[in-house]
Amino acid sequence: MRNPNFNTTETMIIEKGYKQLSGEELKERISDKTISGDYYNGRIYITYIDEAGNMEGENDLGSHRFGKNIIDMNNNTLTTIWNSGWDNWTGRAYDVNGEIKFYDTTTLKWRTTFKTFEDGKKTLIVKD
Repeated sequence: MRNPNFNTTETMIIEKGYKQLSGEELKERISDKTISGDYYNGRIYITYIDEAGNMEGENDLGSHRFGKNIIDMNNNTLTTIWNSGWDNWTGRAYDVNGEIKFYDTTTLKWRTTFKTFEDGKKTLIVKD
């Protein structure tokens, strides 16, 4: 498993100059993309997000789910809702050296990192 530990607070990354993405910026970065990344618990995943926010994802345990991403343009947050078995959450997105790191607005902890972005839908197979 990869180490997902970001070892910093939200205030610390803002002080370091990392920028929170607006809802529009986030939509542009993740819509119609196949994205791979890390969960807060060390699991890795790949997911496709279409223009309407519909998701299809698979993790490194072979679990395959469908869900929805909802971007709140007024609050600049992303809410992720899976059909079953995976965590649902809402968070703020930060660009950190080209990756998108999400800060959960409920738990006040780092949640998920989007690491790579490919245009369009690709094969959803997790590779270490």
